[in-house]
Amino acid sequence: MSNQDAEARFAAVVELLRKPGPVNEDYVAPEVEACAQAGVADAMLLAASMAGAGWGCGQDWGAAIDWLVRAAEAGSAPARGQMRLLSGTDGDDWRAMADRIDVEAWVAARDARVIEPSPWIAMSENFIDLALCAWLIERAAPSQEAALVYDAVTGKAAERDARTNTSATFSLTEVDVPMLLLRERIANTLGAPVSHQENISVFHYVPGQRFTTHVDYLTPARDGAEIAAKGQRPYTFLIYLNDDFDAGETHFTELGRKLRGKSGEAVFWRNLLESGEPNPRTTHEGAPPTRGEKWVLSVFVRDKPQVFG
Repeated sequence: MSNQDAEARFAAVVELLRKPGPVNEDYVAPEVEACAQAGVADAMLLAASMAGAGWGCGQDWGAAIDWLVRAAEAGSAPARGQMRLLSGTDGDDWRAMADRIDVEAWVAARDARVIEPSPWIAMSENFIDLALCAWLIERAAPSQEAALVYDAVTGKAAERDARTNTSATFSLTEVDVPMLLLRERIANTLGAPVSHQENISVFHYVPGQRFTTHVDYLTPARDGAEIAAKGQRPYTFLIYLNDDFDAGETHFTELGRKLRGKSGEAVFWRNLLESGEPNPRTTHEGAPPTRGEKWVLSVFVRDKPQVFG
């Protein structure tokens, strides 16, 4: 296959992946690999993410890193950025850099302290380092769109006055290997399968923007069909990506408690009672910053496997 043909085939695959609805992994994964083997650097990047996610293949971090190396050697700036971040080194010897990547350290569970027993809320200092914080902000900034909330009448997400911040969500075509390793770290820290995570989102708030009081669990009376199909949300996991702002706390209104982490610090909580019923005491708001910009990463964790799309 010529490089021109491979570029066209890869563009068609990406368009297919970005359409709503299920995708045939048995067709897409070999197409992506064929385009990558033909020298399409962006296909190599996607092949790396697929290997890390175990999408269309068994999860294989060695293969993921090898595809990143090949993309970096082909001149891909995103691949080179990922390699430098993952290895913690500069330079351009991509093969040597790959040998320095410690996957086990990247995915290892982090220590946490329980700060509230009921509802269960925990925090973890230095959950990610400042380099990863900066990487995530850089990745999310160009893709920010108006953040949406669930509309009980239409059953769809929509813009509402209750939520004025922006967000970026990373699907299979946007996620990268550092994010996939971060998902594993979150899973290991929570003790919940990585397959139960929804896609990573990064929220951005400027002064005055907020997400008024809400809950993250699904309401059985309203959302019964979705709970049956996709599962309930027992956990929410937040990571503060910066701290150079004033106010902007995560405010648990029923507890009278306001939380604000340092850069790289995580806060996570259980949205359900021990019985499995929703816990209204998890009601919270994303308060507006009064100075500076606030960046926070969010992952919802379900009690059923999710389709990574």
